[in-house]
Amino acid sequence: MSGGGDSTGRRILIINGNPARQRSSFSSALAQAYHDGAIEAGHVVHTVRLADLAFDPILHEGYQGVQPAEPDIAAVQAQITWAQHVVFIYPMWQFGIPALVKGFCERAFTPGFAYNVKAKNPMQAALLRGRSARLIQTMGMPQAFYEIVFRAHGGKAFRSLLSFCGFSPVRATYLGMVEQGQATRERHLARVRNLGGKAL
Repeated sequence: MSGGGDSTGRRILIINGNPARQRSSFSSALAQAYHDGAIEAGHVVHTVRLADLAFDPILHEGYQGVQPAEPDIAAVQAQITWAQHVVFIYPMWQFGIPALVKGFCERAFTPGFAYNVKAKNPMQAALLRGRSARLIQTMGMPQAFYEIVFRAHGGKAFRSLLSFCGFSPVRATYLGMVEQGQATRERHLARVRNLGGKAL
């Protein structure tokens, strides 16, 4: 889905990283909420659902071989280039990001596109500067428990990757207790819709 906006709006790319194909996930509802809030505020929005893309998520030879980007990966790279703000929405699985999201990052945030491996200063290797990012991660546990006890380590690793590629700032929203009923989900949806309106 995509939408228009006026000239003052930001260019936003929403990446739905939930691997679900046979059901409508809560990630999809959150993506729609962010989209609707952003469109109402005059932003321009494109949305990508990783489960719909055709690509090999495994970087078979690491960075020592050649593995050309499939058309779907190249298309999303073009949308990342277009965007001023990129939003990743996904469930926390086994305390980290789903394998599909990890595989997408390995195939999309590659040398030459996301960073320059020949840069003399690694702090100046980023090629995607000028863009901000937001992680929206859902989980069954309480947000405070994830942040205090587990120190949000999965989210921190993802934020580090995006920061290395040049995204700044990279913010994270952790939505806990998503299995506790519709009232909790409605609060989360309202929160995400508000973020969309502010392009945060």
